[in-house]
Amino acid sequence: MPDTCGRYVARVSARPRIVCPSGEGGLAALFDASPLRERLEAVGDLTVHLDVPDDAQVRARLADADAGLLSTHLTSDTLRAIGGRTRLLAFTGTGAASYVDLPTAREHGIAVSNVTGYGDRAVAEHALALLLGAARSVAVGDRTVRAGDWSGMLGPELGGMRIGVVGFGGIGRTFAQIAAALGMHVHAWDRSPHPDLTALAGPDARWLELDELLATCDAVSLHLPLTPQTRGLLTLERLDLLRPGTILVNTARGELIAPGALATRLARGDLLAAIDVFDPEPLPADDPLLQAPGTTFTPHLGFRTPQALRRMAEGTVECVERFFAGDPVRIVN
Repeated sequence: MPDTCGRYVARVSARPRIVCPSGEGGLAALFDASPLRERLEAVGDLTVHLDVPDDAQVRARLADADAGLLSTHLTSDTLRAIGGRTRLLAFTGTGAASYVDLPTAREHGIAVSNVTGYGDRAVAEHALALLLGAARSVAVGDRTVRAGDWSGMLGPELGGMRIGVVGFGGIGRTFAQIAAALGMHVHAWDRSPHPDLTALAGPDARWLELDELLATCDAVSLHLPLTPQTRGLLTLERLDLLRPGTILVNTARGELIAPGALATRLARGDLLAAIDVFDPEPLPADDPLLQAPGTTFTPHLGFRTPQALRRMAEGTVECVERFFAGDPVRIVN
């Protein structure tokens, strides 16, 4: 990839064209304002679109762009159409593979970069908010008060609970630290165990095999990236390992859970689920998950803090700067 990038930078004009084709995701306004606009304009000619266009409009806007600031899905047809000109798609997040077919982009000479670490604190804190909200029936309590019902509900304290952290990257590690600070007993599983588990989450923190973690923890929080190996990792058989009363939190990717499995498990009425990510997004109005008992939902907003969005936008701009300086970073394809 460096050779490809180097050859491209050598032949591109002195003023490459940089396009943000869509306002989806809320970052376009940051690219359109100081100081990020000035940084991008020091690299090339910048066009920022603040609306949310359809696929054909996105394709047309990227057709003569050397680089795209990407926060929307691109079809394979679009990648093939822009491959003769566009050389970099700077994705404004971590999970570029969920928005771009990476092998197709590579086949057509398009480098795809991403941004990592920008939302570790934001997503970990949102996972905690969902865990607390589910444990103490916050959403249900809000609805009952508005309906004039003050009967109240019981809910467990988090202190002393066994929390299973599935995935121990930046977000999982941050969440484990927060959970340990609340007096929770942290158990973790990851494909590559982190050497500093006890330093991060306390002396009683320990690694478990995934099935044992699911079967023994009082709450489970998912923090895995979506890969071919993790897609559908939580099958219905694995969800059946969760004991009655367990709280399942997912702020990672909806596709980590096998299609239909969560709704089927929830239909039994003995599990709580606090979910920020879904498959697909948005959910169809007739999706059975929307009618499942014991649920608390938010619309994929775990990373949406001003601080995280700023870090995400700055990381995207850095990828553009470094690419056209001949020193590309975080190329994922």
